[in-house]
Amino acid sequence: MADVIEVDFHLVWQYPVFIRTAESEQQRIEGPDAALDVLNHRWSKVRGGGYFEAKRRCVDALRRRGSAELARQRFIQAAIAAGVLA
Repeated sequence: MADVIEVDFHLVWQYPVFIRTAESEQQRIEGPDAALDVLNHRWSKVRGGGYFEAKRRCVDALRRRGSAELARQRFIQAAIAAGVLA
């Protein structure tokens, strides 16, 4: 019988993205998993400006169906539109 080995693959961008949280603290976002978490749970009320595109690109990157760098670019665009890019 074969053993199941769990492996945690963690995508990390070459350069992190820094955003401001509601408490005006700077948060370091290192990859599409962290970006998706922020988009889903801690994003500003601004949902336009590429918000949904950023979410889709992050999911694509995590599923290995898209570029992590493209997810980063779309996340930055959404952060600029929401006024949270640090």
